[in-house]
Amino acid sequence: MGTAIDSFDVAGRSTIRSGDGAFFHLPPSAGSGQNLVTGISDELLQRRQAGARPLAGRERIGLVAPEPVAAALLPVFHEAGVELTVGDDRGPGSVGLLLHLAATPAERNRFEALPGGRAAVLRFYGEGDLVFVDPLSLEPADPTGWQVLRRRLAASPAAAELRAWLDTPAAATDFAPQGVAMDLLTARLLTIITAWQRNSPSLAAHRRTLWRLDTLTLAASEHPVLPFPEPASLGEGLRAPLP
Repeated sequence: MGTAIDSFDVAGRSTIRSGDGAFFHLPPSAGSGQNLVTGISDELLQRRQAGARPLAGRERIGLVAPEPVAAALLPVFHEAGVELTVGDDRGPGSVGLLLHLAATPAERNRFEALPGGRAAVLRFYGEGDLVFVDPLSLEPADPTGWQVLRRRLAASPAAAELRAWLDTPAAATDFAPQGVAMDLLTARLLTIITAWQRNSPSLAAHRRTLWRLDTLTLAASEHPVLPFPEPASLGEGLRAPLP
């Protein structure tokens, strides 16, 4: 991988533009010539590569998903330089972040105990032609899978119908986006994961944003989801039912 470097003059000042759009004015004492440009290019490349490396402890990403989905994601993540380890139904293993495909609505809270202790969790799932990526969960106070669903029900003009449909077998059909839809989903997952690995400024927004993709029209949208206190238990560890 290289970094494009352009060298030119601005009002008589030697100027460098790096591949990421940053401009640098060189002092008159810096000299000129191809050797100078090459040296600056190498230094900028090293800086950008250092900035792209994950923070310590955030290198390994786990994946719990059916084999066809894992097979589709692995080569793309590898090309992007993200270390992806496929786990099994018993758990994610030793990873910093778990990428979890919830095959059924009942699985959406399966790993809610991990954030704040063992690993962050990034959950995604399908509903018919729709694909959702839940907010990234780093701490126990972040929105859970059930909180995301409650927010959706509260905002839906067809809440009763949505809730009833999620209890039908159709809500647990195989997750199989194809072509561009899968590319868009993969790009979204990588965007969130790399933001977490580098602790980017965009990370806060990813912890409060539900992403929705219509795989037929390829229309994508973002929806804010804020955490809220859970209802009091009703004995035997039960929680209050959804409204």
